[in-house]
Amino acid sequence: MSRTKFFVKYKFCSTLEYYMSAAKDFRYLIPQKIFDEITKKATDAYPNVEHYWIFADRKENFGIVTKFIPNPDLKKSRTHMKPRSWMRYKKSKIYNMRKFKQELGVDIVWQAHTHPSGNEKLHQIDKRILKYLSNGVMIVVIPEIPDQNLKGNLIGWYYDKRYTKKPIIERMTFEIISE
Repeated sequence: MSRTKFFVKYKFCSTLEYYMSAAKDFRYLIPQKIFDEITKKATDAYPNVEHYWIFADRKENFGIVTKFIPNPDLKKSRTHMKPRSWMRYKKSKIYNMRKFKQELGVDIVWQAHTHPSGNEKLHQIDKRILKYLSNGVMIVVIPEIPDQNLKGNLIGWYYDKRYTKKPIIERMTFEIISE
């Protein structure tokens, strides 16, 4: 094997291992107050799908959610909606993430939306969006609906298809902390 091929292969493998291990060793923390606010907002939006921006600060090997806001660009709807323009969706997401990072001084910006059905897994439209973006995070907010035995929850999904044929999809479990 030539030296160049070895370097490229080594660089690729070590980069992939870094991304895989980084996601596994990283912890996601959310204060109880913010968790209660976002799940209440999801409950108020029920039975509609509502979209949010979630902001977090990075501290060594964990991210702490600091606040969230509704996403005014995406309307409430009863079902998951496919973007009308994939390119516009991607450009808007990148633009908004950069704007929020600069204006609010936050390290991490995630998109989130509710799953009124209570399903924690990614919807088919969610997977198509992530596949189009190649990598990213999608947060699912479950509303608290006692009549349907739904307990409020927040689940993240890390998606990366940059270095492999089959995408890496890892669950991000948020730990609730007291402030």
